[in-house]
Amino acid sequence: MFWFNNNNPPISHFPADGVSHMTSGNPGRPKIGLALGAGVARGWTHIGVIQQLIEEGIEPDVVSGTSVGALVGGCYAAGKLHMLEDFARSLTRTKIFRLLDISWSKSGMISGDKLRELLDEGLGETRIEHIGKPFICIGTELLTGHEIWLRKGRLSKALRASYALPGVFSPVYFKELWLIDGAVVNPIPVSACRAMGARMVIAVNLNNDAFGGTVIQAPGLAGVESALETPPTGQVSNRSQKSILRQMFGGSNDEPGLTTVLMAAFNISQDRLARSRLAGDPADISINPQAHDIGMFDFDRASEAIETGRVAAARVIPEIKRAMATLEAASH
Repeated sequence: MFWFNNNNPPISHFPADGVSHMTSGNPGRPKIGLALGAGVARGWTHIGVIQQLIEEGIEPDVVSGTSVGALVGGCYAAGKLHMLEDFARSLTRTKIFRLLDISWSKSGMISGDKLRELLDEGLGETRIEHIGKPFICIGTELLTGHEIWLRKGRLSKALRASYALPGVFSPVYFKELWLIDGAVVNPIPVSACRAMGARMVIAVNLNNDAFGGTVIQAPGLAGVESALETPPTGQVSNRSQKSILRQMFGGSNDEPGLTTVLMAAFNISQDRLARSRLAGDPADISINPQAHDIGMFDFDRASEAIETGRVAAARVIPEIKRAMATLEAASH
């Protein structure tokens, strides 16, 4: 496994003759990197962004992702984006609550076992180093706070580590390290694309509207009753699960629940950190989907989010093509 911390510039670990800024298929075309940021349910917009770019003939050569950006980016790099899109579009509020395997006995409110099973089923034994497109998945080492770049190992496990939101999902033990959400240290991993030789980096920022009024938006409990019609397995009663869900997501009086407060605080931190990181290492092109009306828990609004991503990408296509033409002309 290749992993680096942010005390040493990651690009220094790549041999000088091993990083090409042009694609092998077209020596004049600049190598394009796509950095997909964190954003919880808004992450489905990444699917639309990628689809729009490809339809316009702008296919990324290298991909990096953090949290839900890692999930979408990893599935895309592995040729499984269609699988993820089908899953996302099939989600309903009831299905979402059924996937919440609440566990107070672990180091997260949600053990994530049900999601793990789905991811393992979809990706199987696929390893990062064997997929067709170079990909870096960002995680955070729990004990040191170091930024970890996952470039080898089982893809499904690396993705789970990257979206292991502190306090919500349990940390993931990966290659002798306890890892949590990569957004803790690098919400939009432009630097990882640079390290893979990208001459032009397109970044997708899902947290550009922290003042849009959605940071404490609760999903409500619509669907909880139907989701819990069948008694849950294990020792937690039906009534207890409803109580736990109300504590997590808030009650009928619109008061934010525990998870909503945690996510709001995390979202604010991501926004501030992203601004700082992008100021020091800006992307060449930024795509900023206007998803302020999609709450952080609105995973059942995938169709709307995907269309929002398409619209945002289409808006900057002329800018991307101008940049590509300029870089291609400069290479001759």
